[in-house]
Amino acid sequence: MKRSIPSICALWLLACGAERHASTLQDTGKPALHAIQSERLQDLMSRLNDLMFEHLLTEVELDRERRLRLQEMAEVAGVMLGTVQEIPNALPSLALNPQDRLAFLDLSGRLKEQVAQLKQEAEQNYVDGIPKRLEQIVAICNECHRSFRQLPH
Repeated sequence: MKRSIPSICALWLLACGAERHASTLQDTGKPALHAIQSERLQDLMSRLNDLMFEHLLTEVELDRERRLRLQEMAEVAGVMLGTVQEIPNALPSLALNPQDRLAFLDLSGRLKEQVAQLKQEAEQNYVDGIPKRLEQIVAICNECHRSFRQLPH
């Protein structure tokens, strides 16, 4: 069975495009049989290379960046957790009635729980849960501020 020259070139193009380290053709010193189509083939090979590998490199780089950001987020959440644990120490200076004290402690406990979960999700690279967790943290902070923050008049 005889293969046509375009079929052989197409297979060759695919084979060349599959090897990342062979992104440029080596000069063998011999004239190419397809010299007439050389520029077009080089352009097509370059496009195949871009389609095949540039996207993958971008995804790999994005994944690496995502892991680094999550690691940093876990570290920040750890520091935040230490700070949040100190919030109940502010109770004596707040002069709250018993009901408000319980509400304050409840909000403080909920915040501590959410920050601990954020830290855990970041450490486990669970990206999908983080936006919702951050929303919950902000909501708890806002609720506490509405209830207990006294702004100067």
